[in-house]
Amino acid sequence: MAEHPDLVEWALGQLDPGETRLLEAHLEHCEACRRDAEELRGTHLLLEHAASPFEVPAGLEERALPRPRRQPRRIPRLAWAAAPVAAAAVATIVLLSGGPADPERFALSSTTGEQVDVLASVQVTPVGREVELDIRRLDDPRPDGLYELWFVSSDGRRRVSAGTFHPDDRGRGTVRLLAAADPKAYPRLSVTLEPNDGDPRRTGPEVLR
Repeated sequence: MAEHPDLVEWALGQLDPGETRLLEAHLEHCEACRRDAEELRGTHLLLEHAASPFEVPAGLEERALPRPRRQPRRIPRLAWAAAPVAAAAVATIVLLSGGPADPERFALSSTTGEQVDVLASVQVTPVGREVELDIRRLDDPRPDGLYELWFVSSDGRRRVSAGTFHPDDRGRGTVRLLAAADPKAYPRLSVTLEPNDGDPRRTGPEVLR
C-alpha cells in the first residue's frame, strides 16, 4: 500500500501544485500506485463525511442498564431473569443511535482511469432512494454531454435512472437525485456519460461505479 512516498500527502491535498502535477503524471503510467491512490482518496473522502463524535448523556448507562440491588443469596436466579431485559435495552440504544437508517456512503471509482473524487451518500426514504453526490473532481462534459446516475440490478441487465447531472466548470458541486428503486432489486450504482440530445435511453459508456 502507498508505494510512492508522496501518495498520502497527495490524498490529503498537502502537495504543492508542482508536486501534484509530477505525481499525477506518474500515476498515469504506474498501475500499482494508481490503485493505491484510488483507495487512499476513497478512504479520505469517507473520513471527511463520517459522523461527528458525540457525548453520551450523563446517567444514560445507569438508566438503560440499572444495577440490581443487593439481595439475599438467591440473586443469581434474578440475574438470569434480568439478562434478556438488559439485552433489549442495549439493542434499543443501538437502534436509536441510527443503525440501518443511516445513509450508506461510497466513493465512486472511475472505469476509465481518470482521477475523480466523487462520494455518493444513499438514503432510503419513504418514497424511494435519495442519492447525494459530493463532487470534488470530475470533468465537466458540457455542452455535448451529461452524466446520468443509475440504480442497476446485480446481473447488470436492469436499471432505473435517478436523473442527469453535471459538475460546475471547476469539476465540483453537490447533486441530489431521487429514484423509486428497490434496494434489493437494484443494489448497484452506475454513472454513464450520455450525449446531450434529450434521448432518455442509455446510449453512453459507464464512467463511474
